Amino acid sequence: MISKVEDMKGLFGESNTLKNKTFVKSTGDSQNSVRQMTTWSMEILPHNISDVSLIPEFVNEVYITMIPGADCREIIEAANGIQAAGKQAIPHIAARSFSGPEVLNKCLFGLQDAGIKRVLLIGGGVPEPAGEYASVMDLLKTGLFAEYGINSFDFAGHPEGNPDDPKSEYHLLEKLQWTKEREFSARIVTQWSLDAKKTNNWISDLREKGVSNPIHIGVPGPSTVKTLIRFAKVCGVKASTQVLRKQGLNISKLMFVNNPDKIISELSGYDQLHLYPFGGIAKSSAWLIECQNINN
Repeated sequence: MISKVEDMKGLFGESNTLKNKTFVKSTGDSQNSVRQMTTWSMEILPHNISDVSLIPEFVNEVYITMIPGADCREIIEAANGIQAAGKQAIPHIAARSFSGPEVLNKCLFGLQDAGIKRVLLIGGGVPEPAGEYASVMDLLKTGLFAEYGINSFDFAGHPEGNPDDPKSEYHLLEKLQWTKEREFSARIVTQWSLDAKKTNNWISDLREKGVSNPIHIGVPGPSTVKTLIRFAKVCGVKASTQVLRKQGLNISKLMFVNNPDKIISELSGYDQLHLYPFGGIAKSSAWLIECQNINN
């Protein structure tokens, strides 16, 4: 769910240039915890479709990031490629990227043809909508998704808040209520975070409010600290930036590779994990396979 235009094209590509192999070590306890977590999804950009073959077999759901301003044909082509690889493609649909019903219909028709049954709906990372859709609710109220056989939805969750939407939790609850009333399947997939305490509290708060929908927590794949700090600023996850700095990571450590083992060991109450491969799909996939092999 990274959607700032200026940072999209460089996303998930660190593996092509990263040569430093110094890793932040994890504790034995965190390793044991990671071994037990085997249900994952992963996110890719449309132009990374050639890397789908690198994604482990046990990762079934692959999300496709919708780049602001991009043509929906890229999403459709990527969806076809993922489906052909035997995985379930879950495209992002960004409300503010569509100029109107004609473009939305065309996109949904293409996704239906690709066999898509579930999508992740987001507002989109642009300040002004391209047309009449300014929010996810605007999309839902069109009723168009059901016409194309899409009755399952994922919604973005923001444990650290959303700088583009001060009322993000209220709007999340609104969408969950809307889908519940219509008996549509709905899940929550979160922005990534390194603040386990804040994330756990956020999950607990939703459960206390009566939310029973599955919650999938976003986790950054193995990547340099420098990369994490950059994307923390882009994504508005200020707490995670603070966590990195509290760990004493100074300029001399910016090229250290931070493994997600520790953050995973501290998380609780979630249903699935969603990997953002900031360090590259190859590196993230290799890490997942290693964990799976240890577990087996």
